Amino acid sequence: MNEERSFSNTHKGIAIGVISLIAFLGLESLAYINNLYQVQLYLQVSAFIYLFMLIWLHFLFDLHFKQKTVSAKSLRHAIALRLKHFAKWSDFRYFQNYLILPGILYWGAVILIAINFQHYKLQQFIIIATSISLIICYTFFKEIFHKREVKSNHFIILTYVKLYASWLIYAASLGIIWYYCFSPIIFYTVIFLVTFMLLYQALFQFAELSLKHVLQILIISILLAASSYFVYKLWNVNYFSAGLFMTAIYNFLWNILYNKMNKTLTLRVFAEQLTIFMLIVVMVLGVTNFRARIDRCQF
Repeated sequence: MNEERSFSNTHKGIAIGVISLIAFLGLESLAYINNLYQVQLYLQVSAFIYLFMLIWLHFLFDLHFKQKTVSAKSLRHAIALRLKHFAKWSDFRYFQNYLILPGILYWGAVILIAINFQHYKLQQFIIIATSISLIICYTFFKEIFHKREVKSNHFIILTYVKLYASWLIYAASLGIIWYYCFSPIIFYTVIFLVTFMLLYQALFQFAELSLKHVLQILIISILLAASSYFVYKLWNVNYFSAGLFMTAIYNFLWNILYNKMNKTLTLRVFAEQLTIFMLIVVMVLGVTNFRARIDRCQF
């Protein structure tokens, strides 16, 4: 028993160490490349690092889902065995749901690092916060793959990670739209898709993936996309506060849905969530100068 526990702790330590190196050193190298203004290299390395993240997540998934009694006869046979479980829709859906959060965290950080050229302190904050979030994701995902269930404390912590991820991608999507003069339609679409994916993953982990609840998160995603229209029109300088404003909306609507699914939605709970939402909105609006103007594309 002690030997099994020691082996499990060693394996967990290796898993955490690998994703820590991939996340932290990967993002640090991207910041260094970006600050040298090597755009093409930045994109290539970004894709390469993400590929490593996918491979490592697949390795963790494969470790707990592979057929342990089958021996590979050749390299080709070994690869086929490693991918065999994806032939089952239930396994493939299970795995692809856990691609969502790390992908949003990583690409949100990649975008913000890219558009904040030589803003060293800001880049370091994004690198450290995102690395910690990715380490939490991969550590908890490994436990989920092993035990085939999501513990309540893991679900709650991952919910907070999703709040950071939502802020990261909301701010990044608005920032890159301004930076490269893309159409705002892209911004609205990204907000809708990202919100839907985050909520869909939450439902999947909460084992509440019914048609009724999918329709509810679809409505929430539409509401976020609608709010992004007004954000694009009103905000003109600080896309970080814009992302925080949209995260406040996301958090409020998700908590209402979560308590409703738990059958704990009372007038008091609703009032508490509304108060938190209003406090965040007041703080965001208080630090945002809407009179400030920058030259950006107008559509």
